[in-house]
Amino acid sequence: MAIPDSGILEVPRTWGRPAWTGLVLAALVSGAPAAAQHGDAADALFVTAGTCMACHNGLVSPDGRDLSFGTRWRASMMANAARDPYWQAAVKRETLDHPDAAAAIQDECSKCHMPMARFEAHAAGGEYASFGNLPWQAGSTPRAHALAADGVSCTVCHQIEPGGLGEEATFTGEFRVDTGTPMGRRAVYGPYDVAPGPSRAMASSGGFRPTAGEHIRESGLCASCHTLFTHARNDDGEVVGELPEQVPFLEWLHSEYRDERSCQGCHMPEVGAGTPISSVLPTPRAGVRRHVFRGGNFFIPRVFNTFRSELAVEALAAELDGLVAATEAFLSSSAAGLAVEDGAIDDGVLGFEVAATNLAGHKLPTAYPSRRAWLHVTVRDADGRTVFESGRL
Repeated sequence: MAIPDSGILEVPRTWGRPAWTGLVLAALVSGAPAAAQHGDAADALFVTAGTCMACHNGLVSPDGRDLSFGTRWRASMMANAARDPYWQAAVKRETLDHPDAAAAIQDECSKCHMPMARFEAHAAGGEYASFGNLPWQAGSTPRAHALAADGVSCTVCHQIEPGGLGEEATFTGEFRVDTGTPMGRRAVYGPYDVAPGPSRAMASSGGFRPTAGEHIRESGLCASCHTLFTHARNDDGEVVGELPEQVPFLEWLHSEYRDERSCQGCHMPEVGAGTPISSVLPTPRAGVRRHVFRGGNFFIPRVFNTFRSELAVEALAAELDGLVAATEAFLSSSAAGLAVEDGAIDDGVLGFEVAATNLAGHKLPTAYPSRRAWLHVTVRDADGRTVFESGRL
């Protein structure tokens, strides 16, 4: 198998069983080190999702649903965090407002939108320029380009160390990743113990050793990027204060949900039946969660499909359409409860109240301050004709 100059092995993404399963099993027998398998640089801390997809796609639930981690993830906003044009525009606006601080702003905003490339840059003692490594940017180094384009990828979340999660020290993208252990022995955390055979196969083929870590199921893991305190700057670009820009984790922490359901409980729904987590040496596991990362954003995935070439989109059109449909269904069923109350006609005028009940584990809407929610109200007569409507897009 040829090794690209970038030092990153990209495995073809397929729906079926990986064509190179035999390579994984051969690695298990030979014990060849991961560096020899895919030529990672000596200081590499991450690999792109294509490496993981080789074994974690082609997964089917007992009732026949496709549960492939990779193909479900690649349509998500997590996978496309660097491609998000709204995020890019927001960062660009800030750099135009504060040109003297442009480098610091790009570096800060890359923490959770280009975390692999940014983390490696900092581990090497540098700063990170997000606009130099956009997914379609010419001139960026192959490795930095690939890591940036992969957004919030497998080997980010699954390498986060448990220490300090859910605490201020790890908020605003300050999660911790082991930088001292070389490829082939690096730990990736999951909720299950893995037998020695498959563990050796994963270390040889992917560069990581699966390690049981219950923190991967806990909200504190998500808190590291979903609790964002932003620096306020004056006209000279100097930091003059700090504000809580996006704090859905803290909202959850102060809700009844903290004792009932984690972030993953809503955004990564449980399969509910024993399901393998790998297509190689598959073993049914209880409590497997779907890597769909469902949320409230149905607009930007539509933008990805409209501007596929301009944004270098990798997810298939059908995958993005499926995400949009699932997001709309999720919002319709799980975001809020609506009820019409106290309806009455007084002197020929119909009046009523609409009660909205937040069903989410945080504010609705939450996170980025520009998000809005509104009511779409329609009144029809006995023949079904619309006599009043408000809030229609």
